[in-house]
Amino acid sequence: MLAVKPTQEEIRTILGAEVFGAWEGVRHFILDHYNMDVTWDDGGKYGAYECKFRKSGKTLCTLYVKKEELVVLIIFGKDEREKFEAERREFSPQLQQIYDAAKTYHDGKWMYISLRDSRLVPDITRMLVIKKKPNRRITMCGYICDHCKAYARNIKKHDERERLSALWGKYYGLDIPAGAIYCDGCRSTKKDARRIDNNCPVRACVLENKVDNCSECSKYPCAVFSERKGLSCAEARQVLGESFSEEEYEEYMLAYDNKSRLDRMVRAK
Repeated sequence: MLAVKPTQEEIRTILGAEVFGAWEGVRHFILDHYNMDVTWDDGGKYGAYECKFRKSGKTLCTLYVKKEELVVLIIFGKDEREKFEAERREFSPQLQQIYDAAKTYHDGKWMYISLRDSRLVPDITRMLVIKKKPNRRITMCGYICDHCKAYARNIKKHDERERLSALWGKYYGLDIPAGAIYCDGCRSTKKDARRIDNNCPVRACVLENKVDNCSECSKYPCAVFSERKGLSCAEARQVLGESFSEEEYEEYMLAYDNKSRLDRMVRAK
C-alpha cells in the first residue's frame, strides 16, 4: 500500500485528458453509489498505480493507471455471469467481445477492460451494478452520511469531531465545537433524532415536494438548495489557495460536495 496516494493532477498527467475523463466517470460513479474503502498501491507490471475499491474483504473492481490508458478489472462469479447473460443485449458489442474473450478461473471470470476514452464507461457502470447493488444513499440535499465524520455511526467507530470542527472552520467559516457535532442524518426516523441543523431548509423543501432528493426536483438548483451547497474540490482549492490539501479534502470534505454529485445524477437520467 502506498504511503502517499497520487493527486488527481498526477493521474491526469499520466492518463492524458481524454482517458482522465474515463477515470472520472468510473471513479465518481463508485463514490456516488458505493460505500467502499479505497486502497492505492504500485501498479507493477500493470501500470503506474493500482486503485482498488473494496469492502469487508470483497473487491468491487480494480483500476490500473497507465500512460494514456486506464485498465478496469472486474471479476464475475457464477451468479454475476448469469445476470450478465440475461442482460447481454444491453451491453455494447465491444464489451460483449471483451466478456467472451476473458478467461474464467476457479474464482470467476477476470475481465481486463482497456479504456482510451469514455465510450465504455456506461458498460462498466452497468457491470458494477451487476457485481454489487449500490449501497450508498445520499441525503436530501446530496451529502453522503457514511462519509461524513459528523454522522453518528462514524463517530461511534472513530471519533474525529475535533478535527472536523477545525476543518469546518477552515473551509466554511463555521464555529461549531466538537461536542455539538453529532448527526443521525436527515432521513432518520427516530423520535429523538439529533441533527446538526434541525431547521434545514432543504430537508423541509424536499419533504414538502415529496421527492427523494434535490436532483428529482424540476427547480433544482434553486435558492433553497444554494443555502446548503458545499464546496467542490476546485472551489475549495480556489478558496484556500496554498493551504489546500487534496488528501484532506477527500477525507473530510468530499461528503459535502453535493452539487457535483447531484449534477451527475441529473445528467445520468
